Amino acid sequence: MRSPRWFGPRVLALCALGDGLIDRQTTVFDYGCGHGADLRSLAARHIRASGWDPNHRPDGKPRAADVVNLGYVLNVIEDPDERAETLRRAFALARQVLVVAVRVDRSLEDGVELGDGLLTERGTFQKIYTQAEFTAYVEAVLGRRVHVAALGVGYVRSE
Repeated sequence: MRSPRWFGPRVLALCALGDGLIDRQTTVFDYGCGHGADLRSLAARHIRASGWDPNHRPDGKPRAADVVNLGYVLNVIEDPDERAETLRRAFALARQVLVVAVRVDRSLEDGVELGDGLLTERGTFQKIYTQAEFTAYVEAVLGRRVHVAALGVGYVRSE
């Protein structure tokens, strides 16, 4: 497992590249791609990648790919049922592996408790996981073993 640190956009794609999950023959779909930082990083390496985001790229459609990236999406979904359904939907698109990442063991200094997370100063919801909670949650929802790649980053094989 890599040393604990905050992983952000582009780092997730590079983590999967470094671990040999992604190469130029691999298709990648970024589920909840935000502004597309990982997509740009992959495109610069001539990796076939596409993405969808309900807020920033709503015209795209979720589609199957060899590798599906679900990076820092689960943290911002307030409703636990919607969070689990998002995880299941992303996994269903992964032909080989789902790369899933969450904020882990990082407390927010200014937040008000809301459900199982916090409402930040900026008015956004954040669910902060412990490493054990993250792994147990993904395994419980998907019924599959999580390979821990780094703090808050896991791979779930579809095979």
